[in-house]
Amino acid sequence: MRNIFEHLPAGELARRHPLRYVDIGSRGGFQEDLHPLAFAVDATGFEPDPEAFAALQGLPVDPWKSVSYLPYALSDSGGTRTLYIPRDPIAASLLRHDAALGTRFNKQHLFEIVREETVETKSLEDAVREAGMSGIDYLKIDVEGAELSILEAAPTVLGGLLALKTEVAFVPPRVGQPLAFDVANFMHAQGFELMAMLDPMHWRRHGDLIDPYYGTGQPAYARGQLIHADFLFMRSPDAVGGDPARAVRLALLYMALGYFDHALMTFEDAQVRAYLEQAVDLSPPQVVASASKAYGRRRFVQAFGRQARGMVPFVRYLKNLFE
Repeated sequence: MRNIFEHLPAGELARRHPLRYVDIGSRGGFQEDLHPLAFAVDATGFEPDPEAFAALQGLPVDPWKSVSYLPYALSDSGGTRTLYIPRDPIAASLLRHDAALGTRFNKQHLFEIVREETVETKSLEDAVREAGMSGIDYLKIDVEGAELSILEAAPTVLGGLLALKTEVAFVPPRVGQPLAFDVANFMHAQGFELMAMLDPMHWRRHGDLIDPYYGTGQPAYARGQLIHADFLFMRSPDAVGGDPARAVRLALLYMALGYFDHALMTFEDAQVRAYLEQAVDLSPPQVVASASKAYGRRRFVQAFGRQARGMVPFVRYLKNLFE
C-alpha cells in the first residue's frame, strides 16, 4: 500500500493538505494504516521504554514525509511514573498487571514483571504544544490500559482530531483498566463514530490453537475468549461542513483506510465540492474513483495471498484429526 495515491488526484490533495499522525506507544515503529498517503504524512511517535526508543532510532524515515520520536510516555497529568515491563515487553504498562488473569489463561509472560523503569510522562495537551504541532489528524494509542485517561485529559486535542485507533480491553489485563465499552461511550460523547473493530484477540488457557484449528493437547479444541482488540473511531462526513481544508483531510483519511463511500460523502458538501473543482479541477467522484481502484486492486491481491497462505496451517494441523 506504500504511497499508492502519490500520483493520483488524492495525492495532489494530500500534498496541499499534509496529515499529522501521532503514535502513542511506538514500540517497533509506525503502523501501516496511512501508507497509501505516507509521502504526505508527518509521523510523530512516543516511546518511553529506553531500550525500545533506542531501537527506533535505526528505523528509516521512508515511506513517511517526516518522522520524529520522543522518549516519554503520555498520561493524564504528566510527571514521573513507573513503567512496568513484563517478560514480554510488548505488554509494558503504566498500570499494574493483574497476575491472576495471566494465571487464568496461562500467559504469565505477559504479566510477570521483570523490570521497572521510572519514566517521564506528559499529558497529550502538553506534548502537542511542546512539540509545536498545530493539531493531530490521526491518533493511534496502544499503551496497555491507560488509553482512556489520556483521552479524557486532552479535550483540546480531541476537538481537532479526525480519527483515532486505540486498543481496548474486554477483560481488564491491568488493575483498574477501563473496558472497551467505556472508551466507546466516551468517544461517542466527543462526536466520533465507531467505524470498525480490528484485530480481535482471543485467549484460551490450554494451548494456542484457536477456532477453527484442532490440536493434540487436552482439550484438543477450544474457542478463545475475546480479550482485546483495536477500535477505529472517525468523525462523520457531516461533522466538518463549512471547513473545506478539514473536510479534505478527513476524506483523505477515509480513503487511506479504505472507506471510499464516506470519502465521497465528505466531498459532496457544496463548499468542499467547489474547493475540489478549483484545486484539482475534478468532481468528487473523479477524485475518489482512481484512489478506490488503486486501493481495491491492492487489497484484492493481498487477500488472495492471505487465502493461499491461510491453507498452510489447515494442512499442517490436518494430521491432528487422526491422532
